[in-house]
Amino acid sequence: MGYLGPIKPTPMRTSLLLLLVSLCPVLNAQDVQKCCGTSNSTFLLGNLSTASHSQCLYLPGDLTGAVAGEITRLYYRYGTTGQANGNVLTDFMVRLTQTTATAFAGGNTFFTGLDTALVRASYSIAPGTTGDWFAIDLDSTFTYDPTRTLVVDLSFTGSVTTTFGTLATNQAGRKLYWNDLSSPTGQSVVTTWQDIGFDVAVPTAVNGPIAAPAPSVHPNPTSGLLVVDTPGTPGPLSVGDLTGRTLLRFTPTTSPALLDLGALPAGTYLLHGATDKALRVVLQ
Repeated sequence: MGYLGPIKPTPMRTSLLLLLVSLCPVLNAQDVQKCCGTSNSTFLLGNLSTASHSQCLYLPGDLTGAVAGEITRLYYRYGTTGQANGNVLTDFMVRLTQTTATAFAGGNTFFTGLDTALVRASYSIAPGTTGDWFAIDLDSTFTYDPTRTLVVDLSFTGSVTTTFGTLATNQAGRKLYWNDLSSPTGQSVVTTWQDIGFDVAVPTAVNGPIAAPAPSVHPNPTSGLLVVDTPGTPGPLSVGDLTGRTLLRFTPTTSPALLDLGALPAGTYLLHGATDKALRVVLQ
């Protein structure tokens, strides 16, 4: 196999990459995930008449990669309806809390005592592709304990694309919704429970070394070309298979950089950076 090192961008290619990075909402570097369902549900970030307020419960055993730290960003997956239009939400709020409970009290009572992590008079979700992740950056971080249930509360008063769906699994009792933001109770008749991802900033020891920022990549899955964004000064990266075998090494000279994986067979690979953490990259 030949060396697949970094492609040195021409001025035109550099401009194109910067445009792709600025327009593309799909970021796949989340630390923690509950994935991957195939059911589509508008009862989270689309439906206004029935589900303008929702809470989802994520128990410790539901999540992979969970570590203690500060949640800085949430991710959801584009569904099969309304995704080509995106959405604009009015009076959008993200609130979070944690509890030792594993279910809603009485099966229909919203949790209270929530921390407000995001408030927007108008919030836009860019158009996307079914199955891809899109990010919601939080204004305020939330201290996350992986041993406790996470409650994610979303609400809005207006929705341009009421058919906007997100992917979910079928799970009764993990989501509560209603169309009255002040109601203490809701309904859980629809059993779709959204996939979620979130980034966790882990505190660094006072006297320890400062970890280099982890790279992010998109699109993911990819058919060959991969945009690699390395915050700060670009460092050496490598791509390996799931057995731990390194297939190529490269050092980006710019960020973002373009990496062509087209010579590799379809499958799942690991992109390693300066940290111990590796990013999964799916080549279709």
